[in-house]
Amino acid sequence: MSGRINWSKMKWEEVNDHIGRKVVMRDRLMMILYRFDPHQVWPVEIHEAEQGGYVLRGKIELSLPLVRQKTLLRPGDGYLIPTNIPHSWKTLEEETILLDIFTPPRKELLGRKYAPNAEEGEPNKTE
Repeated sequence: MSGRINWSKMKWEEVNDHIGRKVVMRDRLMMILYRFDPHQVWPVEIHEAEQGGYVLRGKIELSLPLVRQKTLLRPGDGYLIPTNIPHSWKTLEEETILLDIFTPPRKELLGRKYAPNAEEGEPNKTE
């Protein structure tokens, strides 16, 4: 795939009953458009890829446990997470759509769609 990406023509892939996604990837960059139901929790996760993102609809609370920081992100807000930094987040009372960007691509997400790098002991399910 190169050039234009028409997200509206792509079908949502089911991650689980509460999460859908659309994935595009090149050799060194991966973008995932996520759709989350309200009150979903992504467990604490660590990975090699740098991660950035942008909230299009809804709100998420991003947590960075090493620095004991929680940040509420609304539509129009973005985030940057360096490599190997633990992070988690949860959606609030409304459907949330966000674009996650990874470099290098997180190919492990293709096979195991939900939180494959969650810290041991963390649940791998939505609440």
